[in-house]
Amino acid sequence: MEKINRELIHSIARHSNWSGQSIAAWLRKEKVYAGTQDWIKFLQLFLLGLGGSFIVAGVVFFFAYNWADMHKFVKLGMLESLLIIVTLVAVFGNFSKVVKNVLLTASVMLSGVMFAVFGQIYQTGANAYDFFLGWTLSVAIWVLISRFQPLWLLFMALINTTFILYTNQVATNMPFSYVVNILFGINALVVIIWEVLLWRNAISDRHKWFPRVVALAAISALTISMIVGMYDDFRGDYGLAFVLAAIAFSAGIWHGLRTRDLFYLSVIPFSVIIVAAAGIIRLAGPDPVGIFLLASVFVIGSIALLIHNIIQINRKWHGTVQ
Repeated sequence: MEKINRELIHSIARHSNWSGQSIAAWLRKEKVYAGTQDWIKFLQLFLLGLGGSFIVAGVVFFFAYNWADMHKFVKLGMLESLLIIVTLVAVFGNFSKVVKNVLLTASVMLSGVMFAVFGQIYQTGANAYDFFLGWTLSVAIWVLISRFQPLWLLFMALINTTFILYTNQVATNMPFSYVVNILFGINALVVIIWEVLLWRNAISDRHKWFPRVVALAAISALTISMIVGMYDDFRGDYGLAFVLAAIAFSAGIWHGLRTRDLFYLSVIPFSVIIVAAAGIIRLAGPDPVGIFLLASVFVIGSIALLIHNIIQINRKWHGTVQ
């Protein structure tokens, strides 16, 4: 028999007179509720990640405090040795997979510190863009072979930062609307790749926070692009952001309905509300106070309606426990 999960229990409770105490007992029996061992595991992972972060922060502050008194070979030698040791322990150490992934993440952070120290010692004259580009390329293989979502998120942050600094320091003539449209494309492509791999059972669907964070970044970039386009009279991208939004938002709503994922059904309408409110304010004429009041009423009413619909959809899909 299929393992009873929260959704199945809620569905049964919706169409029966199953008491709340019995439901709670089943949820505990099927380990839907977090037990003592689950909390212990969470604390172990949390403290492990916190410890790795403190190690990297300690290295950074050590070099910052003793910078003037250290020889350049000592600086680079200590960093390279620490990087090699942590990486070797992550690869060949007799630890769990989670511990190895945390150590590998620490190695990625130490790589960035080493690039920064090298640039400071030899005054390479490189822009911040070159620093983040080198950091991103040097750790790409580690990220690709690992199955650790925090490391993937760090890598996405490096990619986005590299591109933003590139537009600020190299491609200075690129319109802002193009910048945010490309940022949307980069993050949306990662979400699409994730969904394809998930559809082909190449990755697990147990933890969905990584694609949701990246999707939120993509939707935020597209929302900003649409608002900037409106206030710029569509002289930047000639309305390309709205075309991209029509395609991406339609696909997101369809995917949310197909997979019963409330995330896309929440953030996409919220983005539309923000853009619509910005459009209302854009129409401000001789009476800006009245327009701002209208926009405020629109936002409050739209969000209330959105929340009501999301609750109704959630009840329809998963039922409610009485």
